[in-house]
Amino acid sequence: MIIIILLVARVPPLHPPVGPPVERSAPDVELDVEKAITNVDATPAHRTALVIPCHNSDQNATSKVLQSAFVHFRPQDIFVVDNGRSRHPNSPEFRNFIRSQHAEINYIWSPIGSKNAAQLVGAMAAKEYEFIMTVDDDVSIPATFRPPIDKMDDVTKGCAFPLKAVDANGDIPLCLVAWQDCEYKMSGLTKLAESSICGVLYPHGAGWFCERETLIDLISNYHSIDFIAEDVNTGLSIQKMKKRIAFDATCVLETEVPTTVFGPGLNWWNQRYRSWEMGRHGRLLAFADRMLLSLNGQTTPWGIFTQKFIHLYSIATILVDWVRIPVFVTMGGDPHFWRLGIPLMLGATLPILGFKYFNARNRPDLQPGFWAAVTYPVYKQLYSLVSIFGAIRAVIFYVGGHQRPKTIRKMISDNDPDALWLDPRFDSNPAFLADEAEGLLDNALPIGHSGIVKVPTLVVTDSES
Repeated sequence: MIIIILLVARVPPLHPPVGPPVERSAPDVELDVEKAITNVDATPAHRTALVIPCHNSDQNATSKVLQSAFVHFRPQDIFVVDNGRSRHPNSPEFRNFIRSQHAEINYIWSPIGSKNAAQLVGAMAAKEYEFIMTVDDDVSIPATFRPPIDKMDDVTKGCAFPLKAVDANGDIPLCLVAWQDCEYKMSGLTKLAESSICGVLYPHGAGWFCERETLIDLISNYHSIDFIAEDVNTGLSIQKMKKRIAFDATCVLETEVPTTVFGPGLNWWNQRYRSWEMGRHGRLLAFADRMLLSLNGQTTPWGIFTQKFIHLYSIATILVDWVRIPVFVTMGGDPHFWRLGIPLMLGATLPILGFKYFNARNRPDLQPGFWAAVTYPVYKQLYSLVSIFGAIRAVIFYVGGHQRPKTIRKMISDNDPDALWLDPRFDSNPAFLADEAEGLLDNALPIGHSGIVKVPTLVVTDSES
């Protein structure tokens, strides 16, 4: 499969940066913003808004994201949607931080503890825009970014991007961070091949571009807004809508990744075991549904075959994780097993080196490091272990009665007050809950004290027809 991908994927040349680069490390934020706004205002129109979902965000990381965004977006084009499971933010600290970056950035508090719901709130607030670029609060936008509006048509409604893994300093140290960078680069190569045949199946959760109306429809009527495997759910939702996602390999999003396997904070093990791998296994029936019961909008034999093969491959990788358990238990102590297995494990270096020296030979920004590629088999074996534990956790988690959050459709039908975009105040002031919280603080009332506002019902569209 990797050989086919290497043959099919065509890495495009890198577009030159638009306008002069902005020094992100400059201490004078206002000067950086002024330079960026001068550059952005030279563009003919502002059709794209930037939506940044946030939750317990690190201010240094968020500041880095905003500095990278100012090169391409005016402050008033940026919507920071802070979200949690309370009616109001617990503290005005983060909002004040956003104000310190620029007073015209739109700060919104969402009482729905969901990244995808935050994206919906931001898209609803950005009513004057046609397109939404959404990135996580630790993802920097490169100078080469340009809204991929030219890729949109009647069927293609979104665009995915490749990722570059970095630490908090923007570096790629050898071992864990470098291995994740290899992982992201190969994932990007796969998406590039998908894009040329049947459309990208799943955008990276770290950031993607979408037509605004499509994003609202997707999250309102198709997405579960469950954070577990939320990027996979996004891709499945697009397929249900019979729409497609393109791929822009000229823009590499830089995302911070865990730097330790078991260390403090968000470590790699918890990220993969508790979320990514568990979520992938929880989507088994959804993969089967897309493979067996729908053409997902595909109209060509090659497109139909390719997409169904990818779904079948996803199902096969889940089954392989379960096969690994008896294999390692019964054969892990046999030296002959490892004599045969280690050469096969070392074969994981070949696709990455092939990508580095052939497909991406003219794109240094897409190339993984040599030593990272050579040592990548170590990471693959570590991943096989976390996949097994993720599979076991998925069974325990979902069989144990995981309570999925209310869907947006359910929230609307219940007139849920947390659906803040239905409140009449939202239209003129999307930040009304944050303003309300500041008013409560000024009056020395408890932050959670608030009356419930009844909201009008909203008619939503039917599910997939």
